[in-house]
Amino acid sequence: MNDIKETIERAIPRIAIRLQNELIIAAPVDTGRLRNSIRVTADGNTLTISIVDYALFVEFGTSPHIIKPKDKQALKFKAGGEFIFAKEVHHPGTRPNPFIRNTLRNKLGKIIQEEIQKYL
Repeated sequence: MNDIKETIERAIPRIAIRLQNELIIAAPVDTGRLRNSIRVTADGNTLTISIVDYALFVEFGTSPHIIKPKDKQALKFKAGGEFIFAKEVHHPGTRPNPFIRNTLRNKLGKIIQEEIQKYL
């Protein structure tokens, strides 16, 4: 039983690195901030994924919503090569992009199996 525990403890850091790489590959890229924020750390037999907070909206999508300025009088954004000013914007929402769940579902099991096998 101790051998299994030691094998898993030795494999966990490599599993973390490989999972992080797979999440980075799967992450959608606009500015690169989301992709560059992805970190997977190992602590004992626990993996922790750290990522920017708006990843939740990418992963699960958003409903239609209104965007208003927080501390300015208007929103400013570029559309069609021109700057637009608006008091509010009716955002249509976004479709989910479940890159985290898909990576965990489709890649993690194989990564774990391959890394543990190296130590057996």
